[in-house]
Amino acid sequence: MNILWTVNLIPRGAAASLPVKSDVLGGWVEAMAAQLKQIEGVRLAIACKSDTGLDFAVEQDGVSYRALPYRRGTDLAELTAVCRKHIDELRPDIIHIEGTEFLHAKAMLTAAKEKGVPAVVSMQGILNGQYGYQCGLLPIDDLLLSGKPVEVFSALTLHLRKTRWYAPRMKPERELIGSAEYILGRTTWDRAHTYALNPKAKYYSCARVLRPAFYDTRWDMQTMERHSVYVGNSYYALKGFHFLVEALPELIREYPDIKVYVAGHPPFGDRRSVLKKGYGAYLKKRIETLGVGGHITFTGTLTAEEVARRLSAVNAYVLTSVAENSPNTLGEAMLVGTPCVSSYVGGAPDMAENEKEALFYRSDDPALLAWCLKRVFDDDALALRLSENARRRALVTHDAGGNARTLYNTYLDILKR
Repeated sequence: MNILWTVNLIPRGAAASLPVKSDVLGGWVEAMAAQLKQIEGVRLAIACKSDTGLDFAVEQDGVSYRALPYRRGTDLAELTAVCRKHIDELRPDIIHIEGTEFLHAKAMLTAAKEKGVPAVVSMQGILNGQYGYQCGLLPIDDLLLSGKPVEVFSALTLHLRKTRWYAPRMKPERELIGSAEYILGRTTWDRAHTYALNPKAKYYSCARVLRPAFYDTRWDMQTMERHSVYVGNSYYALKGFHFLVEALPELIREYPDIKVYVAGHPPFGDRRSVLKKGYGAYLKKRIETLGVGGHITFTGTLTAEEVARRLSAVNAYVLTSVAENSPNTLGEAMLVGTPCVSSYVGGAPDMAENEKEALFYRSDDPALLAWCLKRVFDDDALALRLSENARRRALVTHDAGGNARTLYNTYLDILKR
């Protein structure tokens, strides 16, 4: 079976032989590819979004990588022509389109239909389901009317980013999902939102394969750092990190040694566009006002192995998002066995059961978030139970060989149809 994937990044396998840096995100692409290509008769090719405009066609470890180059002014017709070329050269039996948020996804589906090749569209996030949460549930009206320069700037840029940058991307996604014959998802949340846009599509479900480091690393209560927390993302308001910031004064009162480790660089003080600086400005001001900066450490970019080690060494992991589909960071923490506290959003409740594999809280309730963390900090028996149950469930959910076989069987079923 010849399979052509379309992905939103350049995996390490391709980047190794190109003058580009591989993306630290999207490691599940490489993890699933490694499993899938072990199935007898499978030949895999991956078409990669190339933001720099770099065009390439390389072979690495049995996988063919092709570029989907984006240049200034790249439009649907140009990308569709590139997709036709890849299809003609690679002659896939089936096409798997990962993600719906970029133009090349629609281009690949268009080319697939023209060439008569069956295609399945796989859900990552769903823009149309997340639109209302782009400002992170922050009180935009209150911020605008506050008269405080930082709050007014933050509110304006958050609102403009939502309406001027994010909203225009929703129509192409609706068209893409609406014209798909086959949809691949993982959660009740993505099932509901794809059904709302296209009730006629055939829906399949397949969980992620995560990176090997998380299967091989274990959380240890005896060596963890007491009263420490790991958060996987703080870069966008949608990720809800500000609610943990709001919870910190209450936690500091009882745990003066509390530490919050946040993956990545601070979402302020960088060279991003003005529309992306609003949340960072708000977050920086709020951290200063509450006096909690000394308890927050931004780790910088981490490898999978470094993330796994960090998860194994903290007292708890927190998913702070106000909207998600199936957050890989939650799956990674569960695999390691880190006691998990999670906002009750999107597909997270499909991944863990409240009080059994995680403690859930409403995403915009910092007092409840603080209470959940207090329970984990104070009760080692609870932490250990959450740890063992989470790892046990995650090993089933993210079973590498099983998920690869499920995906392969999905392809077979589509080809039969």
